[in-house]
Amino acid sequence: MKFTTHFEIETIKKPLDHHGSVVLMGSCFSQNIGDKLSYCGFEALVNPFGVIFNPYSLMLLMEKSIDEDFTMDDVSGNFSYLAHSDLNAANASEVLIQLQDAGQVLKKRLEKASHVIITLGTAWIYELQKTGQIVANCHQQPQKLFSKRLLSRHEMEEALRRIESLIKKVNPATQLIYTLSPVRHTKDGMVENARSKARLHEAIQQSCDGRVPYYFPAYEILMDELRDYRFYASDMIHPNATAVDYVWLRFRESVLHQNTVNAIKTIEKHQKLAGHKPKDIEAHALQVEQSRQQLLSQFPYLQL
Repeated sequence: MKFTTHFEIETIKKPLDHHGSVVLMGSCFSQNIGDKLSYCGFEALVNPFGVIFNPYSLMLLMEKSIDEDFTMDDVSGNFSYLAHSDLNAANASEVLIQLQDAGQVLKKRLEKASHVIITLGTAWIYELQKTGQIVANCHQQPQKLFSKRLLSRHEMEEALRRIESLIKKVNPATQLIYTLSPVRHTKDGMVENARSKARLHEAIQQSCDGRVPYYFPAYEILMDELRDYRFYASDMIHPNATAVDYVWLRFRESVLHQNTVNAIKTIEKHQKLAGHKPKDIEAHALQVEQSRQQLLSQFPYLQL
């Protein structure tokens, strides 16, 4: 008997291995995959500006990073409407430095990245009523300052085209991967969340159909293969550890090079050893370092 709807995932034409490097940007689900990649020894930059949900804000951050165009106009007191609240400081000057530093890191990593993974979370955006600026995060400011609307399909397709052209500008060989976050934005409402995901999905498919970008179906895996609340965290919105592990397994099957998948099994043994809490700390530290050196002698390119 079958208790799930399993489906085949097309394998990527340019698989990722440990010789490559990855940039991941977007929703909190990109953090989940990025953490898995880092854990398994990949060189991965994850959300340098914090979690960003909508495609327009992702495009703007990438544009300003590549053009090195962050200015004091992008700062509002001790935060920036361009970035997540993780990026904050005591004063505006320090916030600007953080923006510029994150932008420089992103640009350098894009220039050498073999793969860039963009995870879109929502098509709902908030605009400052005074200026019409689309914000990445409202930073708990009064609701009266913002107006809310759905990005049009045209706006999203333009944003994704711009993201693709910006990446090609600094690194034509990069493989772009899109995913749609399976995390539901229930605060918008269930119907509104469905509208948002549908628009994002269509914009992604317009970018991927018959072209170089690859679509990894994280959304479909959770909605169809794992259609059960036992795969959700206690908030009934975010995928739990079991779900993330399963999506990661499917990601390995379709995106990672087979030789890399085999190496990961050895790497995971080392990481489990490193994460163990022993009684004899010194002996354990020596054992972990010996394991690390053995790994690096076999796979010298690992980020451990």
